[in-house]
Amino acid sequence: MTVPKPLYDKTLQQIFPQYHYSSTTSLASTHANEIVLQSPSVNLNGQGGQIQNINIRGFSRWRIQSLVDGVPIVSDRRAGSSVGFLPPQFIAQADVVPGATSTYLGSGAIGGAINLQFFDVIVPHVRLSWGHNQNLQQYSYADVSGNTDWQGAFTNAGKGIDAQNRELMDAYTQSAFFLRHRPESSAVKEVWTLYSHNSDIGKSSSDYPNDRITIYPQNTHWLGKMRIGLDTLAEGTTANIWWHQSNLETSTTRIEKRRNDSDNKAFDFGSDISGSAEFSDWFFNWQWQVSAREGVSIDESEYALTSSVPIYKLRTLDASEYNTAVITDVSSVFGNFAIASGGRLDWQRQSNNSVDVTSLNVSGFTGANYTLSAHWNASLYVSSAFRNPSLTERFFFGETPRGTVRGDENLLTEEAINTQGTLFYNNANTKASVEVFHQKINNYIERIDVSDDSEPGVRTLQYANIQNATIRGVTYQIQWHPSHSAWQFRVSGAWIKGQNDQGGAIADIPPHNQRLDVNYEFSDFRVFTTLSYRSSKRDIGIGEREVENIVTADIGGEWQISQRLRLHAKWTNITNQLFYSSTDEQAAFAQGSNVNIGATVLL
Repeated sequence: MTVPKPLYDKTLQQIFPQYHYSSTTSLASTHANEIVLQSPSVNLNGQGGQIQNINIRGFSRWRIQSLVDGVPIVSDRRAGSSVGFLPPQFIAQADVVPGATSTYLGSGAIGGAINLQFFDVIVPHVRLSWGHNQNLQQYSYADVSGNTDWQGAFTNAGKGIDAQNRELMDAYTQSAFFLRHRPESSAVKEVWTLYSHNSDIGKSSSDYPNDRITIYPQNTHWLGKMRIGLDTLAEGTTANIWWHQSNLETSTTRIEKRRNDSDNKAFDFGSDISGSAEFSDWFFNWQWQVSAREGVSIDESEYALTSSVPIYKLRTLDASEYNTAVITDVSSVFGNFAIASGGRLDWQRQSNNSVDVTSLNVSGFTGANYTLSAHWNASLYVSSAFRNPSLTERFFFGETPRGTVRGDENLLTEEAINTQGTLFYNNANTKASVEVFHQKINNYIERIDVSDDSEPGVRTLQYANIQNATIRGVTYQIQWHPSHSAWQFRVSGAWIKGQNDQGGAIADIPPHNQRLDVNYEFSDFRVFTTLSYRSSKRDIGIGEREVENIVTADIGGEWQISQRLRLHAKWTNITNQLFYSSTDEQAAFAQGSNVNIGATVLL
């Protein structure tokens, strides 16, 4: 059974580059992010560790929409949402949509989106692996009974070490279970649920262990989705219902000072109904979306290091959010031209105690793809996008590991115009694409330092609309599989620049990067190598540090011993390079050299 692609794929795939990265080409992944990092548009943000979020073309935090089989993953952490709670064993592929996609995905997709897809068909198996750097142990099990399949996974990871054998605060324990049912004859086409419990998660940081130690004692997620066919109303009409309940606990110990704990909870849910029609040579799609966030709260308490009695307890965020939107698009093909256009009308209300803030936004896109020859295509895509301030940016007031942070209920909505052109090449042996993009953002929201000089050592940060910002750059990827050869080659990279109207750097712009992947497949054996180059970065934004250029190399292999037994091994950072995991000013060094070995047994 093949699950239909979401609405935005049906139309955008005609004019807009979308990329799909298989988990099988990211062998023995220990984190969901490793699958996404195959894209040249994607980098990592934040300080490292299991709860680390992604960056698409210089957009990160609340500007990127992360989804799990279409279910939006939203977080009130300033770093944004992380998909680290999802075991990589559950992921079949990652879909990456670079560029503004607010028309289909709303406020959170001003900079792009990723959608992690489950395996459509689960083959019963047991898988286990071990990594020496963190003494990582991973176990997973998958099985099927009739129209029901399920997977379970357990991971235990200790503290890793960097290239100089210094301890990293990146330990964690994870247990997860996935259950899916597809009725044979019912209006309900599919329903699935996933529960993930993560505990004792270390926050990898350069502050550890001398200045500050931060752990996440608990990070739990319960989410699910139901897909319903409504052909009795109109042919091709479908509906989805989804939910996501999350709870994140944080504990920060400031050495020789105090301990601050916080408990972040939220329940997100929503539904949509969509349909399509055809008139002459034109195809029309429509969708109505409703979503809400209830019980979004952050409770904070402070303790003296020698006492279990809190000095204070307070609620730093108590908010809710309601959203509804109507989306339409139209597309057609005329000879060598494929054209598409669409629009979104979006209404949102955010509330915190007695304060209500409503926003009405319109976004849209138009684009065309032209077939130049049998192997060449060119496309142009122009879209408007928006991002409403998050509940944290608007209403939060409290203590964080970086200091006191204040929200601003009067923040303006970010608005953007995105333009990008893409050139494609495709023949039997080679696939290539080059993208040139430019995005102008008005009312850009940044967290600025407003500390009072009269209180040295006390840091206060305020969310504010800075002046406009521009992000532009080039990404490319080339895949080559010579005829009648066991070799496969892939080269990819990105050059990205971001600045405000005064020419100053903005945060989250990644260093330029290039990557070479080489695979060799022979009979029942496969070997791969990856060589990555990250350039130095000197133009840094608020809360960032300069980094030096770095070259890293990975190598791995997979051996099909028998029809039921497969072995794998991977050696990452084989030259044991020392480098920061990102440009975040508090980022820790990345893990040093690591060997991971494992086996899969089919049942």
